[in-house]
Amino acid sequence: MQKEQDRKILYYSDELNDDFAGTNIEQKKLPEDFEYLSKNFFFNLGKFLLHWLIVPIIWLLVKIIYHQKYVNKRVLKRCKKSGYFVYGNHTNAMLDAYLPTLLTFPRYTYLIANPDAVSIKGIKNLVLMLGAFPLPNSMGLTFKFMSAIKERVNKKGVIMIYPEAHIWPYYTDIRNFRVDSFVYPVETNKPVFCFTNVYKKRIIGKRPKVVTYVDGPFYPDQTLTKRENIQNLRNKVYETMKKRVQSNPKYEYKYTYIKKQTV
Repeated sequence: MQKEQDRKILYYSDELNDDFAGTNIEQKKLPEDFEYLSKNFFFNLGKFLLHWLIVPIIWLLVKIIYHQKYVNKRVLKRCKKSGYFVYGNHTNAMLDAYLPTLLTFPRYTYLIANPDAVSIKGIKNLVLMLGAFPLPNSMGLTFKFMSAIKERVNKKGVIMIYPEAHIWPYYTDIRNFRVDSFVYPVETNKPVFCFTNVYKKRIIGKRPKVVTYVDGPFYPDQTLTKRENIQNLRNKVYETMKKRVQSNPKYEYKYTYIKKQTV
């Protein structure tokens, strides 16, 4: 483990809402004419080229920086003829942006993200080409958003979600998360997988290596009500991810997280 003086202490009070990403992006409201499924020829050409030409470079970059490897990735083959949803822990800005695409390649993956992701001037189209689906910020866009998700997953696409919502860099546990995002697989009756990134100490170098455990599939239960189904899927994913981190020794890198004491 790193020396105490090499790590920064981060104090938190709310697992659901505290954010330590430190990006300070000024969020821009999505226009009402925003298109989740662009039909523009040049946009889709760029999307195709990025997927097939850039992904191998990203794979190499991730291998060099994080020495990342998968455990149990073969379970994804159980749903090779179906679209599905994937949930993961949110602990690394760079890795979390690339991992959804790498995990399911050559299939296309669409990442549900905050509007922050498309608020950075100059790279909005690039982020969208890489598969970002920004959350709607108006009732008018909600219908388009849900329609786009259903169309992609029904055409064997993969939808990626970080249910913890906020980035806690190199956090070694699973935070509590809401049930909201589990409405999608219930609405579409599609299977669910989850992955859990665990950080491990490297023999050479300070930066930890990343082991990504993949689990599933979990299916909506037709004997349950919609609300019960949403809660049930959330609990299965949460408990599975918890077991993965608990079965591995915790390696703290850069940050120690301490909960603030309330009076």
